Amino acid sequence: MYQINFRVKEEEKAILEKIAKIEKISLAELSKRLILKELNELRIKIAFDLMGKGKIGKKIAWKMSGLSYYEFLKKINDLKITEKVSEEVMEKEIAAMNQLDYKELLKSSFEEIDIPLL
Repeated sequence: MYQINFRVKEEEKAILEKIAKIEKISLAELSKRLILKELNELRIKIAFDLMGKGKIGKKIAWKMSGLSYYEFLKKINDLKITEKVSEEVMEKEIAAMNQLDYKELLKSSFEEIDIPLL
């Protein structure tokens, strides 16, 4: 564990002490909770900003956000953010899909498919 020290003004300390007393927790615990709450909000904002700008993909943004997958998908929907994928990445994905043996993948009661899907 690490310790982080920071300075606050006298009036800020007084407010924090009053809130800590009301919440029946120590000043240190209140400070920690407030910082971690702000940190969580900030990491969510940064994850969605980077994904919206195409700097990171959906999976990295999800992990960075710290949200559950359901919460992450809901937030994407609420913010109307779409993942930006570069032309190069799309071409690689299409090439990889075209390399798949669909007959092997669909080896069940389905009829064989002779035409490529893409």
